[in-house]
Amino acid sequence: MKKQSTTIISIILLILIAIFALLNTATVEVNLLGLHVRMPLVLLIFVCLLIGAVIIYLLSFSTHLKTSKELKELKASKISKAELENYQKKINKLQKENTSLRQQLKEQPKSVTNTK
Repeated sequence: MKKQSTTIISIILLILIAIFALLNTATVEVNLLGLHVRMPLVLLIFVCLLIGAVIIYLLSFSTHLKTSKELKELKASKISKAELENYQKKINKLQKENTSLRQQLKEQPKSVTNTK
C-alpha cells in the first residue's frame, strides 16, 4: 500500500512539474558575473533549485559525518564487562566502608564531637 501511494504522489508531482514547465517557457537573460546567458525561465528555476538542493545535501552530509564520528568515538570508549564488574566491586566496598564509618561516628560520645 505504501509503495502505491508513493507512486501516485510521484505521478502527481511529475504532472505538476510538467504543467509548471509548460507555463514558464519564456526566455530570460541572466547576468552572472558579467556573463550574459539566455535560457528558458523554467530551466533557470530548475538549475537554482538543483544548486540549492546540492548545498543542503552537503550541509546535512557534514552533520551526518560529525554524528557518525561521535558515535564511533562512543563505541570505542565502551567499558568492557570485566572493567564494569571491577568498578562495581569498588563501589560496593566504598559503600560498606562509608556505612561503617557513619556507624562509628554515631557511636562516639557526644562530648568528644562537641569539643571546641
